[in-house]
Amino acid sequence: MFDMKKVALLFAVALSSLAVNAQKIDKNELKQLQAFLAAPAEKEATNAQALKIADVKSPATWEGVTVENGHVTKIEWKGKKIAGDLNLSDFSMLQYVDVSRNALTSVSFSGDVALQDLNISRNKITDADLTGCTSLVKVSANNNRITEFELSGVTALQNLNVASNYLVALDLSFAPTLKTVNCQSNHLEALNVQDCKSLKNLYCGYNKLTTLNLAGVESLQNLNIDDNAISNLIVSGLPSLSTFVCSDNNMKTLGVRDCNVLLDIVCSYNDLTTFNVTNCPQLQFVDCSYNDLTSLTLSNQTFLQRLLCNNNELTMLDVSFDQALTYINCRFNMITDLRTIACPNLHMIACQWNY
Repeated sequence: MFDMKKVALLFAVALSSLAVNAQKIDKNELKQLQAFLAAPAEKEATNAQALKIADVKSPATWEGVTVENGHVTKIEWKGKKIAGDLNLSDFSMLQYVDVSRNALTSVSFSGDVALQDLNISRNKITDADLTGCTSLVKVSANNNRITEFELSGVTALQNLNVASNYLVALDLSFAPTLKTVNCQSNHLEALNVQDCKSLKNLYCGYNKLTTLNLAGVESLQNLNIDDNAISNLIVSGLPSLSTFVCSDNNMKTLGVRDCNVLLDIVCSYNDLTTFNVTNCPQLQFVDCSYNDLTSLTLSNQTFLQRLLCNNNELTMLDVSFDQALTYINCRFNMITDLRTIACPNLHMIACQWNY
């Protein structure tokens, strides 16, 4: 017969041993975390109190912190009202961090070679150090107060969101793996995306850009440069581009050519006097309203369905042989020459107030 007391005792010892081992953590990592926990939170006396951490010596018991093999691998402190400077440098096994929606003022992840997914958005961050984060794939740092963002060593990056910061310049030319960039609503005067060969989505509206070089971005599918200061632009040789938006730039000339799968062009609310579209055979929608165009030729656009060219100074509009065209808004122009030959599906032309 088994000695049940002895079995129970051995089982209890084993559990105790597991618990002790589970709480072991790299000393440097523990020291850095404890320093942060001792700092003032947004509303509580310390960050430890904000996170409801009673025992600062036992990270394995902390909510939102995952410890494996003696190292922190994941931190999830979203919306916890923590504040101050968060230093997680040289956390060698750290893979995932979400500290968004807090009151952090600076963060450092220098040397975190395993870090892949980082969300520091919606804080008060002015400085973010990502030096040596060679595995980082996704960074969400939007809605902060960052003035400079150095990413030259972040060689695996695919998704970057730094919208709504105070950036004046952003150099991404080193990042051939980048797929999506959102840098809208900054103060950007310079943006370098040359040779970002994997870049598919670029959203850089609401900045102060005067030029944009798209050389080597042949994978680009969606481009939004709304509300900048680009006066002249030629978009050419982008074989994957499907959507292009460039409204509110005070732009005077725009040429779009050799974009074989381009579907939509929105260039409204500019000062365009010249707008040319060449060899964009898949085009379906054009909005060039509220410009200064005097003539517009979009003939032989086989798939064009809708055209908005109202509020210009047009005297001539040619949409001949646009077989899929169903709707035109050309109100508030001076059109005396309207060419709609071979447009069998054209059901509505809104052309009031042409005089």
